[in-house]
Amino acid sequence: MVASALGVSFRQAFRSVSLTLFPLAFIALFTWASAGSTSGNTSDPVRASAWLFLGAHLIPFSLPTGKLTVLPLLAVIYPMWAIRRGLPTVEAAFNKINGARLVYAFWYALLCELLALASMHHGVSANLYLTPLMTFIIAMVATLKFDRYHNRTLYFALYLFALTLGCAALVFAFSLYGHWNEMKSITVVLGGGVVGGILLTLLQILYLPNIALATLSYLTGIGFSFGSHSTINATQVTIGQVPALPFVSALPTGIHKELNYGIAFWGLLFIALFIFIQKSERSILRITRDLFAQGIRFFIVIAVIAYLSAGELLTDSLNPVGVIWWRFVAYLAAAFISASIVAIYLPALLRRALHRG
Repeated sequence: MVASALGVSFRQAFRSVSLTLFPLAFIALFTWASAGSTSGNTSDPVRASAWLFLGAHLIPFSLPTGKLTVLPLLAVIYPMWAIRRGLPTVEAAFNKINGARLVYAFWYALLCELLALASMHHGVSANLYLTPLMTFIIAMVATLKFDRYHNRTLYFALYLFALTLGCAALVFAFSLYGHWNEMKSITVVLGGGVVGGILLTLLQILYLPNIALATLSYLTGIGFSFGSHSTINATQVTIGQVPALPFVSALPTGIHKELNYGIAFWGLLFIALFIFIQKSERSILRITRDLFAQGIRFFIVIAVIAYLSAGELLTDSLNPVGVIWWRFVAYLAAAFISASIVAIYLPALLRRALHRG
């Protein structure tokens, strides 16, 4: 019985890897064939498909010129979908769902580690230590039953944060439209052809959450970086060399001091969250406990997203690119504490004083 369950979980893990790897292998082979090759060695696109697979799991890479640690956040959705598809079959083979998830995630992480080992070539390699850890965590998150951990406070906070990211993405789109000529010039210089243009567009779409988070950080006065010794915020724009990618045409070039007041946005956002919390008639002690517990979870999620959204982009001169995660989280934490005092504790103290009077 145990051997059968282990076999089922291994087959499903292999199937989940294949669901992500094979389409990427087709894309890599098609691109290689359309671009032409003097060597005719098909091992190059096959190896590239493994790198694309690992990159979709946000695994950092070591390169001859530096590192690649800023990876597209949106790409992780596809492997998570592939992992989740195999979960019902694995659950049916096990008596306990947690055991099924652990074994399934273990096999998936092991297969990814073998793929990382096999794809090492000419100084390009995925981080062999983080590969099993990252893929195991992704598999565990993908197989999580979110309805069992439902909490209105956390869900509403994440919902508000997702809305702000969407608004920031719209602002970025308007900025890109305003710099249409610059973006067109960069695209013409790249000259990737039809296939290259489609793949470049797809890559930029996958990076959209990273870009939206950096835009949100800029709009709320926190700022972000685009390379070493660079500063991009409301009062200072210092940019070094940037890669020739169309989306960089939307980078700010001027000073907008009014955005310094954007930090107040986070305070207003958290006040809206606290008003939502207080709709349920609970004591101030219970509200505080819920606020602390869900606040810790919320900031862990935000810290992970911010950390994974930024990093080094191929060379040391492009490090860091994106938000400075600890600064971003610190600003939000300060706004969270200030908003809780204004929206919850000061009114509670005032009511108590009036009641005693």
